Order: sequence, then C-alpha cells, then structure tokens
Amino acid sequence: MSTLVQGMTLILEWLFNLSSTFGLPYWGVAIILFTVIIKLLLYPLTVKQIVSMRKITELQPKVRDIQKKYGYDKQKMNQKIMELYSKEKANPYSGCLPLLVQIPILYIFYRSLFELTARASNDPSFHFLGFNITETYGLTLDYHLLLPIVAGVTTYLMTKVSMANSPKPEMNPMNNKKNNVAASAEQTQKIILYIMPLFMAYIVISLPSGLGIYIVTMNIVSILQTIYIYKVLFKREEKKAKLNTEQ
Repeated sequence: MSTLVQGMTLILEWLFNLSSTFGLPYWGVAIILFTVIIKLLLYPLTVKQIVSMRKITELQPKVRDIQKKYGYDKQKMNQKIMELYSKEKANPYSGCLPLLVQIPILYIFYRSLFELTARASNDPSFHFLGFNITETYGLTLDYHLLLPIVAGVTTYLMTKVSMANSPKPEMNPMNNKKNNVAASAEQTQKIILYIMPLFMAYIVISLPSGLGIYIVTMNIVSILQTIYIYKVLFKREEKKAKLNTEQ
C-alpha cells in the first residue's frame, strides 16, 4: 500500500509542477487535474455501467414474465433471469464497477494527502480558493462550510441527471400503475437522491479539504460525462441503428 501511496504522491507532484509552469502553483489545481485524468481513464467503465443498467431497465418486462412463470421455484427463476441477462449482454453488477475502482483510489489519495501534510506549514501552494488542502475544517459556520455544501449539491445533481436520463419503468396497461418491482426501485432511487448528498457532505466535513475538492471535481465531471453519454453517444447510436434499419 505504501508503494501505491508514494506513486500517487509522485503523480500529484508531477501535476503540481505542470500547473506551476502555467502560472498556477497550487496543489488544489493538481488535485483537479488528477481527478479529471482518473475520470477520463474510468470513462469506458462508466459507459459500460450506463449501457448495462439501461439494458436491465429495458428487460424488466421480460424479467416480470419469468417471475410470474417460475415464481414457484426461486432457484429456477433466478437461473432463467441470469440466462436472459447473459443472452442480452446485460450485467446487473456492472453498476458497481466504477464505484469499486474509485474506492481504493479515494483511499490512496486520502493517504497521499497525509504525505503532503508534512510539507504544508505556511506554504501558499497548499492554499486553494481559501482552503488549505491538508486541513480538516469540520462543521464550522464560516466560509469553509461552502465545500461540503457544494459537495452535497453536486452529488444531488449527479444523481438527478442520472435518474432523469434513465429509461422509465413501464406502467401496467391493466390499471395504469407501476408494478411492485418498479415502485420499489423508484422509491430506492428517491432515497439515494436525498441521502447520498448528506452522506458526501458529511465525508467532506470530516476529512481534509483536498479530498473535498477531489469529490466535487469528480461529481462535476461525472455530470458532464453522463449528459454526454445520453445526449450525444446514445443519440448517435440510435441514429446509426435507424439508418441501418432503413437500409
């Protein structure tokens, strides 16, 4: 683990030196550049996650048919559902991939901040937008409370954008109501929408502000990537599919 921490510290140092050559000698800028690079590297996983989750939502009517047909045999029902996912190339666990990759990165980054703390003292390069990236401010009723607030707001917007662009569950044509599975999924999404921002704000309050800058940047880039994937990438694929069908 120490090797990974040292490696990440070296990357941050290189990015700091790079930003310094452009007249921005701040570790906060290095953190922003680092976060953008991580999100670009994770972009293929993000696309895979969104495509797979979109496919799973679209397969819900078929899943409900299987549940009705094999409800008496849970083992066979689960087997048939997994066969459907495999046939349609939809992985129900793909939504966890970007998160599973980001958690160790976040932890190593957190450890790297402590490596930098020893150098902090009164060095102005560790101050960015009024924050010392190595300092934990806690729940202070001053300017520093802005960072956890922004973290919470961007987390909310990130979840909202993702939910707004996801395929909506189909209504039951018999009673024009959502089925129990769809209603439960929607309720879970609503809980995530309001709980996650509070959780991320708490994380930022409790940890060095450099990590807060990392989280806010991660959220903003995630919002932009999600909008691009749905509004540009998917639209482009739909147009290609339509042209192929017409030909």
